[in-house]
Amino acid sequence: MGIILEAASNRDLDHGQGGRSGVRHMPTPQTQISCLTCENRGAVEWCCLSDADLAVVDRGKTLDSYLPGSALYDQGEDCDGVYCLQSGLIGIRRIDENGNSALLRLVSPGETLGYRAFLRRAPHDNSAEALMPSSVCRIGRSTVRRLLQDNPELGLSFLDHSLRELTETESRYMESVTWKARTRLLHMLLVFNERFGTETENGEHRIELPISRQDLAGLIGTAPETMSRTIQRIQTEGLAQFNGRIVRIFDLDAICDNMPVAG
Repeated sequence: MGIILEAASNRDLDHGQGGRSGVRHMPTPQTQISCLTCENRGAVEWCCLSDADLAVVDRGKTLDSYLPGSALYDQGEDCDGVYCLQSGLIGIRRIDENGNSALLRLVSPGETLGYRAFLRRAPHDNSAEALMPSSVCRIGRSTVRRLLQDNPELGLSFLDHSLRELTETESRYMESVTWKARTRLLHMLLVFNERFGTETENGEHRIELPISRQDLAGLIGTAPETMSRTIQRIQTEGLAQFNGRIVRIFDLDAICDNMPVAG
């Protein structure tokens, strides 16, 4: 399963606050990096543009840095452009009418966000919050409109991105109803280990989780109480040890062996 990969500095490392929206700190402007030389150029929707069109993007964008916990945009806010993540990690969150918050997905470097609200000419359905120090390009509304008018392939690229997200959402739903919580948590540890893990000299793998346990529970579709029991079981089995946001994996192969075989 691909993760459509916020943690405020004052959040509790074990459980976080997870139910609030990101804090609207002003982002810090950064020195612009040209789209022509961006290391993510080949991985984003904008790769279909010519060098001349990328120069238009350069003139119509800003590059800002966001601290953990800072919001790029809030749920219900009018959309005034789209965002492309250069580095870091962004969480997409939704809050219901009762104030309950759920982390829906994670955005990794090279991905574009906010484009669905832009294409629908509607407010944002979700909020976007930095989970770790992040550098984000914001392309203004007028620039995106001009590019879409002149380059139909860009709109098709956004459509393809949306369909990929839908497919991944459907896959996650199937896992939530067919995989037990233990399997879903182990799978998520494998995903995080691939992205954030390091291997020690004795063969252990160490992960610093970028999200709270509450958000982790929401991401795999289980209740926090079930998450706590599942963590305790995994620790009793000797597969991993949790200490706040630090996870030590003792036997990566054993966790891999617990994954369902794709049929």
